[in-house]
Amino acid sequence: MARLDRRTFLKLLGQGAAVLGIGYSGKASAQAGSAEFTPHKYQTFQPGMYFDWEKKMVEERVEQAKNPNRPSAGGEGPGGGEQAITEEAILTYNKTWDPYNPLFNNREYAQKAGYPGVPAFPNFQSPRGNAPSAIPMDVADKWYYANDGSDVRIWAHIFAGDKFTSKPDKSEFTELTVPGGDLRHFLLGASAKFYNAKGQEVGWGYGNTREAYKKIIDGSPKPSYTENMSEWTQYFPAGHYTTDEEYDYIKELWSKEYIRGSQKLYWEDVKVGDEPAWTCDGPISYMDLNTLHGGGGRTSLRGSKENLKIMFRDKYGIYMNIAAMHHGARNIPNARSVFYNHTAANFMTRMVTNYIGDSGLVTRLCWKFKQVFKEMQVDRFQGGDILDKVPYMKGKMCTVHPSEGDTVIAKGYVTDKYINDRGEHTIDISAWAETLDERIIEVVAYSAKLPSKKG
Repeated sequence: MARLDRRTFLKLLGQGAAVLGIGYSGKASAQAGSAEFTPHKYQTFQPGMYFDWEKKMVEERVEQAKNPNRPSAGGEGPGGGEQAITEEAILTYNKTWDPYNPLFNNREYAQKAGYPGVPAFPNFQSPRGNAPSAIPMDVADKWYYANDGSDVRIWAHIFAGDKFTSKPDKSEFTELTVPGGDLRHFLLGASAKFYNAKGQEVGWGYGNTREAYKKIIDGSPKPSYTENMSEWTQYFPAGHYTTDEEYDYIKELWSKEYIRGSQKLYWEDVKVGDEPAWTCDGPISYMDLNTLHGGGGRTSLRGSKENLKIMFRDKYGIYMNIAAMHHGARNIPNARSVFYNHTAANFMTRMVTNYIGDSGLVTRLCWKFKQVFKEMQVDRFQGGDILDKVPYMKGKMCTVHPSEGDTVIAKGYVTDKYINDRGEHTIDISAWAETLDERIIEVVAYSAKLPSKKG
């Protein structure tokens, strides 16, 4: 594609980040948005060696990991349910993430393209595994969590009337504690297989969380849950102000977006090193987030059994659930969460579907990003392995958490082409999302099936 020299449009301001102290205390933080940092002395840990207060919890999850087919405490999720998919649900999802491509929004167009109806935009449904139970938030004195993205593979389009079930594949509970460190750190993961109503395997998926905790041993006060969960805001960079010049640049990107549509892209015509036309989404506000991700419902304390000690309390004294971290805005001091972890990945997918056209099919979406808590930022989970496949991106990785941006400029590079073990003509694309200040907020490995000139 013809490259845009963005520097002819604007001159971007650099942004800095404040340094966070090693301990957190300060009653003013929940009220006025300020915080006092008090060093704590923490318990040090050795992998595989557990104190009495944590031993039972660890042993329970080790046993759970051995049995991925055990009953799930959370029940069947929307990705693995057996209810028939409706066209209304597909159209609602498609319009949310790609209202521009007629293939995903117009039944007559989709039927003319050879489909029974409108296909679901990628990531509409995915397999659901059965990971070990989450670590209790109050097991120690500080608690941290991370989501390292997902690796989802779906080998067929999804249409109205389809039914899918997930069957657990594997479960894992892996310790990541650094010997002699003060953070007890675990990875809780699961994979699953995806089956259609005929019992045919049509997909596979893997996902994990990482959870960790610290134990204060110097007798100093334990931070409240709110203080603990607000730590990341203290080193969050300042929000980006989108200038008029930047809006001109965004509009220029919009004008150059190319939807291939019915013009077939044949596998034989793709070359390693080809780059899809960029797409741009945003700026996205925190108000948009409710629409993009379905709201999430209200937090109702009346008649509930919710434990206020492990709920976030904002600067107005209102208790909220953990999703408040992502919808932060007004309520959390210094917070500016605009994207969920995978928001940018969903936006980036439009770049790939535009590129492969009506006859292509996205068969893999593996997304990675940088964590919001500095304690959970581990290089190997931040997308460097995906970017290393792009010659001019080698050595790079995600630089900030997705919520530290509000505009996604999606870029990609074809890294491989081959015939897979199902005999399908396949290409791989490494993609990344940049903000207006050129920070990388998401990295995605895509695979796509393309038509062949040989039939």
